[in-house]
Amino acid sequence: MTRLVEFYVTEHNERIPHAAFEGQTPDEMYFGRGAQVPDELAARRRDARRQRVARNRAVACAACPRGAPAPSEHLAA
Repeated sequence: MTRLVEFYVTEHNERIPHAAFEGQTPDEMYFGRGAQVPDELAARRRDARRQRVARNRAVACAACPRGAPAPSEHLAA
């Protein structure tokens, strides 16, 4: 039982990021080692969003012309 509690406490403090800490772990907050984490996560979100938009725009189906149509063109169809 003690081993499991130790495992959970270690995971909670050292590995599991917390939303209240903007993605930092409790240890990173306490020891001041995670100041870069919120900026890194924001950059990763921006990159993921750009990649997702590019991937979605690259897909074409029979109902859509190749390329990204203007929003008004897609709604008019």
